[in-house]
Formats: sequence, structure tokens, C-alpha cells
Amino acid sequence: MVVDVDPIVLVIETSADPGLAWAYLTEPDRVAEWFTEVAPLGSVGDPYRLDFGEDSVVEGEVLALEPGRRFAHGWAWTDAEPSRPTRVEWLVEPLPDGGARVTLRHDGWAAAGADDAIRDDHEAYWSGYLDDLRDLLEEAARLRP
Repeated sequence: MVVDVDPIVLVIETSADPGLAWAYLTEPDRVAEWFTEVAPLGSVGDPYRLDFGEDSVVEGEVLALEPGRRFAHGWAWTDAEPSRPTRVEWLVEPLPDGGARVTLRHDGWAAAGADDAIRDDHEAYWSGYLDDLRDLLEEAARLRP
């Protein structure tokens, strides 16, 4: 019997405009500033790879893409559990008074064979990375003319 595992849903808000937030989620040089080395974002069905160094690699494929607004990709560690992919989705929305909301949703845990402990480990890491992203976006927004 497969037991449900809640998705991770984390949200940050920033004074950076949605275009800048999108760039920090999709441009490899900018993603490397707050997260890790990533492959360029291709089209739906293209491979997507994140390399954390020391043979710690996540592979998947682009699952959805709405440029400037949303993209999703598979997430499977090449050397750890779960070996079946989960799904990571990013959503960028404009805020009414300017700035952007960035939402991360990471789900598919039960289907990938992952339990709450694996999910919770990922949530802790994601929380730290999103704090770094928010800080970078705030700094970039201040420096932008």
C-alpha cells in the first residue's frame, strides 16, 4: 500500500520584478549563485541536470514550460534514493504592488518510493536555498536601475 507523502510547498516574496526572478530560476550562471550548476533550460522533454559536485547529481527532464511564469522538471538523484523521479515545479507571479512571488512545489514522493523522512530532508535543504534566492533577488533589485 502506497502511503501519501505531502508535497513540499515553499513561497518567497521579493521586491525584484518577475523577469529578474525568472532569470534567477532559469539562467545557469544566476542559478549557480544561489543553488548549483544546472543545465540550460530546454524545451519540454529535454533533459535537465543539476550537478552539486562530488558525484552528487540530479537528473530529470523538463516536464512543463511557460516562459517567464512556470517550469517543472523531474528530480532523481543518480546515486541515492529515491531513484525514480519526483517533480519540482517553479511558479513566478507578479505581486500587485510590484515585485514577485516565487513558489516551489516538490511532489510525487510516494510514487517515487520516498517516505516522509526523505521528503523532510529535501524540505530543509529547499528552505535554505530559497532563503539564499530571496536574499540575492533583494540585492539584485536594489542594484537594478
